[in-house]
Amino acid sequence: MKNRLIMPLIAIAAIVASCQNQQSNNQNDSVANADSSGHAMSDTSSNMKDSPIMVSMNKMMENMHKMEKSGNADHDLAASLHEHHMGAIDMAEAELQNGSDDKLKKMAQAIKEKQGKEIQDLDGLIAKYKNAAKNYDPTNLDKGLGKATSDDMMAMMAMPKEKAITVDQQFVMMMSKHHADGLKMGNTILQFAKDPMFKSMATKMVADQTKEIKEFENWQVQHHR
Repeated sequence: MKNRLIMPLIAIAAIVASCQNQQSNNQNDSVANADSSGHAMSDTSSNMKDSPIMVSMNKMMENMHKMEKSGNADHDLAASLHEHHMGAIDMAEAELQNGSDDKLKKMAQAIKEKQGKEIQDLDGLIAKYKNAAKNYDPTNLDKGLGKATSDDMMAMMAMPKEKAITVDQQFVMMMSKHHADGLKMGNTILQFAKDPMFKSMATKMVADQTKEIKEFENWQVQHHR
């Protein structure tokens, strides 16, 4: 059991350390302060770090972070969103297998189906732009898309501080965060992507996930969270 508890922490630590090396000095200071105060590994991850929900989130962030950028905006944004959607599907599957709330399980099934279909569309975009010309510098983290994607990744690593005991509570909290991060990614796509079809997909995704976040908020109110 001890090793199972330690591995997710190692994965997050590796991501944080690598991202810190890519940021400006000010960003490094900010991340270091957050990490030393325990914000990067908050109460949320300390009390659910071995849960299927958190394991799925850690896996998603690790896969997104280690992706190699091609330098084509549509390709790289589609590839990142693909991994992000995979994380949502994994968390939805964990809720379906281990959750007990009928409404949440219905939402999980809908998220799984919807994002599964979007992944198929993203696969087409990734293939379409696999060998496309470069149109941005992914190593430039000071401006443009390089900075936007770096900022999005840093936001993903800021875990909620609340405690979540049951699988249902964990699903609501972490999927709400996942969707909030997805909204940031959607806005980045709308700002930097070139393909109108991709932008249309992002617009629909933002609308759908905004609605789902509201449903999660209503569930929390009803269950005194």
